Amino acid sequence: MKQFLIFFVIFLFTQNLFAQVNEADTTFVNNTDSLKSLDWIADSAYGVFRTERFSSMRTFFHSYATYKEMIDTSMAGDQTEYTQFVMYNTRWNYLRIQFGRMIKKIHKQGIEWKYTELDTVYFKTGQDQGINYAYIHWVIKVKNKKKYTLSAVALEIKNNWYIMDELKYEGLVPEPKTAKGKKRLKIKIPDNIKTQN
Repeated sequence: MKQFLIFFVIFLFTQNLFAQVNEADTTFVNNTDSLKSLDWIADSAYGVFRTERFSSMRTFFHSYATYKEMIDTSMAGDQTEYTQFVMYNTRWNYLRIQFGRMIKKIHKQGIEWKYTELDTVYFKTGQDQGINYAYIHWVIKVKNKKKYTLSAVALEIKNNWYIMDELKYEGLVPEPKTAKGKKRLKIKIPDNIKTQN
């Protein structure tokens, strides 16, 4: 009985490990021309946020083969295959943690996705050591009233953009206030016009 239990635990562990390998390695998922467009990435990622399913983020995460090509040009190219895959999987799981934290903060604010719409998206792009990067900022509107900001960092690898890091909820967008000492204009309604309350 004890040997059966040990065998069963090993079986569950290997199944879990296999699932992580398949989930993280997106070799056959993200071979698309759409990844060349930051606008497409931003629009589609907002759709994924609304579903709250992290597994759908695979589309915006580079494959293991792409990761290996990227690091072969650096000192990390000397690492063993196992170490490289562990590092790759660690990046994927770190993005999972960020996604979970972002969703948790959104729930804490009482935001329901069905009442949201994408108001605006803007990018801050740059280059560091020959690699193009972009900060993506999503401004979402809730019930046509309050606006909130979400953000992430995307990197351009082999002419495709991938969401890599700093996926987070940034908070409420402050509304402009009227200057102190100035009164808001009141509209005077003529007596002959009926108003509805």
